[in-house]
Amino acid sequence: MGIPYYFYYLTTKYDNIIIKELPKTIDIYAIDFNGIIHPEAAKETNEEQLIKNLWDKIEEYNSIYNPTKLIICIDGVAPLAKINQQRKRRYLNFYRNKIDKVISSWDTNAISPGTKFMQKLDDYISKNNSKYIFSGSNDQGEGEHKIFKFIETEDENKRIVINGLDADLIILSLISGKNNIYLMRENKGTVTYLNINNLKTALISELKSKWTIKNDKDLIESYCVMCSILGNDFIPHILNLNIKTGGLDRLINITELAIKNNGPLVENNKINQLTLVEIFTKIAETEDNDIITIVNKEIERKPRDFTLVSQEYAIKNKDKTLFDIYSNAKKWRYYYYKNLFDININIDSTSIISYNFIKGIYWTYNYYKKFDLDYTWYYPYTYPPTAKDISNYLKANTIKEIELNGDYLTPKCQLLLILPIYSIDLIDEDCKKYMTDISAGMKHLYPKEYKIQTLFKTHLWECCPILPIINIDKINKNK
Repeated sequence: MGIPYYFYYLTTKYDNIIIKELPKTIDIYAIDFNGIIHPEAAKETNEEQLIKNLWDKIEEYNSIYNPTKLIICIDGVAPLAKINQQRKRRYLNFYRNKIDKVISSWDTNAISPGTKFMQKLDDYISKNNSKYIFSGSNDQGEGEHKIFKFIETEDENKRIVINGLDADLIILSLISGKNNIYLMRENKGTVTYLNINNLKTALISELKSKWTIKNDKDLIESYCVMCSILGNDFIPHILNLNIKTGGLDRLINITELAIKNNGPLVENNKINQLTLVEIFTKIAETEDNDIITIVNKEIERKPRDFTLVSQEYAIKNKDKTLFDIYSNAKKWRYYYYKNLFDININIDSTSIISYNFIKGIYWTYNYYKKFDLDYTWYYPYTYPPTAKDISNYLKANTIKEIELNGDYLTPKCQLLLILPIYSIDLIDEDCKKYMTDISAGMKHLYPKEYKIQTLFKTHLWECCPILPIINIDKINKNK
């Protein structure tokens, strides 16, 4: 997942970053294995056969690439910020399948740490494995982060191929300091590779002509933190900036002036708050006009002849906020906060939302850098604060170091957090009561019916289900 539309943006802007052939010798071949499980599960729903097919894929990759080391990493329990995103995605998937009338004989939510299927898969790989490095679903952490933990001590010039190509992997690779990483994407039988070294070279060449940062490490990390403003798995993108409408190029230019006046956005592993303030202040300067322009386009947008209902869901189900803003543009911030956050605008309420969003930027940087962090933090809202409110908060408050007071949850807790009621069969018998019994105090966390927020979205997969707020204390009590 990661930053929406990021891969498409990179491949259309930089000519030489996609290659079709690798160097002859590969030192390390690493598999972000959940990216293999899902497409294979779409073809085979018998669990025993699926597991065998997955093992055969591992052997196939080893035969093709013949690496010195082969690493297999399956997603374990994730930080709560990622769990929150997984929860939304599972509810959206159920909703999408419902309106598209998709019927599956096997519940793909079984591809989650703590289920019987994942335990069987772990056991099968462990039993048959004598030569590969393996981290299963019982080991904490997302697959891509576990991969980088394995390779961080390797020589920086080793040739590393990682099977997986989402935005998180691109950012992790850029930050890693390794010189020869190739990210592999397999689509309908065609294999392509993103050459991270070529991408890094292209970024440094472009940004050094604009940003006054001499140190390449600080340059790349400033770029990666800047990209967080465009959204990722942990925080939504800022309202008036979106990659698919030129938001990243615009943000690079905004950041140019902020860096010129205040220094690198990241320097010596620290985010420069003065630079961050100026970035959001500049974004806020055009926010009113940008939002009105976006709203007018959204109002006028008509459904197209899509194959699936979900592909035009947001267009056919326009958010009430669109029409409120359209009829009274000067009060757009009032309608935005009232309709989407259920609050009236005041400095206290917007400060809380802004603080959480800013904390998400700092948290994301620490996560990518593998620094210590609070694994129970998450952004509790579906939409961001306005750039104006973020700017005002940063001007009035000093951002301190992120607290380090929360550890990973257990697999059982993660399942209770991410699974809809329709996947109750994946939960152990002793936990089912929490989803069904009112006296257990958690039944309200598993709604059968829920609304979908569509504001500024196109496809259903971009939308946000409105779900009860996670009660981490209740979940933890039942682990």
